[in-house]
Amino acid sequence: MKKIISLLLALVLLLSGCGKQEDNTTAQNTYNIARVMLASLDEHEEADTLTWYREPEEVGGYLADIYQMEDIPWLDGTIVRMEGARAFELAVLFVNEEDTGTVTEAMQEYLTNRRAAFTGYFPDQAGLVDNSLILTRGQCVALAVCSDPGAARTYFETCFGDGINARGIPAMLSPAPEDYRPDGRLIYIDPQTDDMTLFDHTAILSAWESGDDSPLSGEEKEVLDAAMAVLAAWTALDMSGYEKERALYVWLTTHVAYDRSHYKKRGAPRTSYEPYGPLINGKGVCLGYAETFRLLMDMAGVECITVTGAAFRNRESHAWNMVKLNGKWYCADPTWDHIDVDQDYPIEQLMPLYEYFNVTSQYMADTDHQWDYDNTPEATAEDRGCP
Repeated sequence: MKKIISLLLALVLLLSGCGKQEDNTTAQNTYNIARVMLASLDEHEEADTLTWYREPEEVGGYLADIYQMEDIPWLDGTIVRMEGARAFELAVLFVNEEDTGTVTEAMQEYLTNRRAAFTGYFPDQAGLVDNSLILTRGQCVALAVCSDPGAARTYFETCFGDGINARGIPAMLSPAPEDYRPDGRLIYIDPQTDDMTLFDHTAILSAWESGDDSPLSGEEKEVLDAAMAVLAAWTALDMSGYEKERALYVWLTTHVAYDRSHYKKRGAPRTSYEPYGPLINGKGVCLGYAETFRLLMDMAGVECITVTGAAFRNRESHAWNMVKLNGKWYCADPTWDHIDVDQDYPIEQLMPLYEYFNVTSQYMADTDHQWDYDNTPEATAEDRGCP
């Protein structure tokens, strides 16, 4: 249903006129149009970070693999983007005019998924996607995810006829009413964008409790030793469960960087999904943060589970934790509270974030988290612990 609405909206915008015949012609190819748009942006100063797709096989592969447009014929195309945890992207395509609505819809779907990849992790990049534009003019469809989409649009228009009347299309698709449960939460659908298999730390925990690490592998010993060092430095025996949780949350969110290789084509290594990444390499992805927190909390004697679910309308696999204190469950998302710190500051000098620390399940649902609601404890208590 939402795709039909989106397509109809695109077609209405394409067909609406301004009282005069438009000149949709251009003497420019897509590469020149993309260069004109780029020249208007601050990003043009970062030429060494840009990747261009110009050759037919490159553009065709990109359209098929990234935009899911393998069945849509195209006449000419150019794409320039930044790799990694950068959202910047310009795309210019010439297609048959009757296909512009279908191309627009495919770009909307792509942008919605692209927004999901940055939600919670890199708000500035998510903001670029939020403000992105899809522009159409005759046979041309252009995508602008950049610092100044208004400037990109203006320069795009100068490449055609009298330089006005390019059509701006809403960038992202919204959920349809049938996507929601009666309680107002989005129905959870596993996006399966990542392998979210939980790490088995049974052997590490047994070695911690027994004091005998001889059964452990070399990597498991490294993880145990690193976890023990964190506990020794950041917790004390006379701390309450809540105090231990807060201290370990602060360590994790200020001493572990997000592994940006997750945004590369090959993706992050499996170690970043397990405690080894955060504890040994100092970086991880969401599951690595959550599994490290679960291990540390288990070693500290505080009940903790990892919740695997999704973020941003079921578009991206995501993981976080739930902690049980004094018989009450709380939700905590260390990944979305992480801040990269290069130095080992004393705890009293840190400025940690607590936006997702010990919040309710409803708060998580309201901030774009989705999960198996019916088979997961419901957190109704809140204690963010802000200083």
